[in-house]
Amino acid sequence: MLNREKGAAPLYYQLKEILKEQIENEQYKKGDIFLSEKQLQEMYQVSRVTVRQAINELVSAGYLQCGRGVGTTVVFEKIDEQLKQVISFSEEMEQHGIVMGTSHCVMEKVIADGIVAKNLEIEKGTSVYRLERVRCAESVPLVYSISYLSEKYQLPLEEEHYRDSLYRFLKDTYGIVIAGGKDTFEAVLSTKTTGDFLNIPVGEPVFKRTRKTYDQDRDILEYTVCYYVGSKYKYSVNL
Repeated sequence: MLNREKGAAPLYYQLKEILKEQIENEQYKKGDIFLSEKQLQEMYQVSRVTVRQAINELVSAGYLQCGRGVGTTVVFEKIDEQLKQVISFSEEMEQHGIVMGTSHCVMEKVIADGIVAKNLEIEKGTSVYRLERVRCAESVPLVYSISYLSEKYQLPLEEEHYRDSLYRFLKDTYGIVIAGGKDTFEAVLSTKTTGDFLNIPVGEPVFKRTRKTYDQDRDILEYTVCYYVGSKYKYSVNL
């Protein structure tokens, strides 16, 4: 229940977090009509203003949707990605019927540090491409990624080429085929950088996925580190 002691977090924030957890735990599923303002006021003994502020926060975060004549509807659904093959984020979203977008995209050339050089199997200090993006599902930030690509292929720096699927662009423009790869997953806490890009608090759990891919010549093409919002994404593996 809500903590009303002096110094506690604002009631609207506490209520938002309680309702958010209930939705994430599928107590209320996508498509369900959510509780009314009056029901929430009575259940949690709070004012209408407190309820509205909590609901507005959940709408902005992509958990609820308010519609005239239909009430408040649950729109959140944790994306379940099944690990079968190396596919792009855009293809993942297409498989789930979700509209994908890119809210941040920067492509540049940088000098490879030790970690990047090791993963791309090149000399430290070699010039590489660095692609930084924030990908969204239904306009809500879902993944922050930093990709490093070798200079085997001369790639353009204009960001418009990378706002959609990177793999599709590489294949259609340069004939580059992703022949294989390796993903490594771990649970980490968001930093200020990941928190700012993903609109989540510092210290919130996120999925960290590290990926290396190979082209048709079996040369290392890409080294990517992705951070997924932990409350909105999950992976499952068929054994």
